Amino acid sequence: MNQPEIQPRKKSRKDVKYILITSPSLDVAKNVSGISSVTRFIINNNSSFTYKHFELGKRDAEPRNILWFLRIIKAYMQWLIVVILNRKILIHFNIALDKRSIIRDLPLVFLARILGRKMVLHIHGGEYLQSDYIPEKIKFCLKFLFSEKVPVIVLSSFEKNILSDKIKSAGIYVLPNCIELDDAKLFTRDYSGSKALQLLFLGRIINRKGIKDILSAISILKDKGINFKFCLAGTGEDEKDFINKADILIGSDFHYAGVVDGRRKTDLIKESDVFLLPSLSGEGLPMALLECMSFGLVPIVTDDGSMACVVKDRENGYIVSKSSPKEIASAVSELANNRQIFKRMSTEAREYIIENYNPQNYIDKLNKIYEKI
Repeated sequence: MNQPEIQPRKKSRKDVKYILITSPSLDVAKNVSGISSVTRFIINNNSSFTYKHFELGKRDAEPRNILWFLRIIKAYMQWLIVVILNRKILIHFNIALDKRSIIRDLPLVFLARILGRKMVLHIHGGEYLQSDYIPEKIKFCLKFLFSEKVPVIVLSSFEKNILSDKIKSAGIYVLPNCIELDDAKLFTRDYSGSKALQLLFLGRIINRKGIKDILSAISILKDKGINFKFCLAGTGEDEKDFINKADILIGSDFHYAGVVDGRRKTDLIKESDVFLLPSLSGEGLPMALLECMSFGLVPIVTDDGSMACVVKDRENGYIVSKSSPKEIASAVSELANNRQIFKRMSTEAREYIIENYNPQNYIDKLNKIYEKI
């Protein structure tokens, strides 16, 4: 693990020396992670506090071998030193409710708790958020993880209702993810012409994101003769298999952009028309969804996690059933064949994000939660 680095340009409030915030690596070359994106946004926009980032989690290309294990042990030792030596800190845990994240972070939460350090748990989706079945061992871990003394941040009222029935906490606060909007506000989308509809998947290339359903939908679209192109951006354990199949299926109409960030990502989003994320499980409120909608991409997503709290079916996008390639293909076909519907939904998507996801409002709400701890 990298040693946490102080952001020197920030100023702390008097009662907190700094905020120790956890997430995977903030370097997109090492991790394609929504949690990392949220963490970068918070650090870059909250000038009221000094942040130290503490890296937790496996890097994308890192094998689970002895070196990975030693890095985990090193991280625990660093955590022990940081938390013992610094009393006036607030710990901002970013946690996904999945098995590996829970087991990895539980010892760190335990140590911080017995040392009396102030903390907040920020939940970002995960397989156990909406699951009807949770193994007994995980239930025990969750019971220990959450405490009546520790406040919890969730991404929507939907998630709050779910967790209110499962956990005890000092308080559950709703704080939807947020994004930078400066570039989106300046962008003007060209709706003239009838060029091929540009489809985009942006994120972790893993099966639970619904990538098999995307491939099946693409096959249906090819059989229908729909004029489209498809771009895949990101990385993940299933990327090679997906890329090979997509290349065979649509050839020159397929493009793999790799890991994109900064200007490259913004340009790619501007060039695209439709954002695909038919996730099967584990979503929170994806930053990529918010970013793409802010530039007028029409989202086609499932109701996994909190996505349905943003995407209103047939108003600013489509909510499709899980494991339903036919519904994905039907939505794309409608947008390709009726550009007036595309223009209306695109405009609605962009306006919804710009009106409801103000960065300063997000930071103000976050600081109010900090102040209550």
